[in-house]
Amino acid sequence: MFTEILKEPVFMWIVIVLLTVILLRVFLLFLSSDRQNRKYRQKQEQETDRRRRRVISPRMRQNVLERDDYTCQICGISKGMLDDMLPGLGDYLLLEIDHIKPVSRGGTGFTEDNLQTLCWRCNRKKSDKRTNEETRELIDYGVDYLFSDTDENGTHQGC
Repeated sequence: MFTEILKEPVFMWIVIVLLTVILLRVFLLFLSSDRQNRKYRQKQEQETDRRRRRVISPRMRQNVLERDDYTCQICGISKGMLDDMLPGLGDYLLLEIDHIKPVSRGGTGFTEDNLQTLCWRCNRKKSDKRTNEETRELIDYGVDYLFSDTDENGTHQGC
């Protein structure tokens, strides 16, 4: 009786459909695992970037601050300048160490050559999307604005 069922054309179509479904499932499983592998590799690359970013040691941080004379390399505001205006005011200046060439674009934090001192405001404006020059064109604060005159329209004239 079973051999007679096997000879039926309907049964053959059922077998073909089932095999097709199984093959499709295997293929989709392969695609999804490939997609997961790609996501895993991307996550690993992001972790590597984070590790490279964290390498700035306290000693290297201090060396960069001293090299740049505690001065923002974009707007020019410095701890010494603020202390000259009012003793102790420079202690409130938040200076950060920034990568000149961002880690996300292949820069490294292993050497002081790729590090610079920026005030918090310039660092946020620059992020990893702009160069120092591009950021300098966007700012409306800093040393040039502190010691500049304004014209009749109220716009700042540079030093």
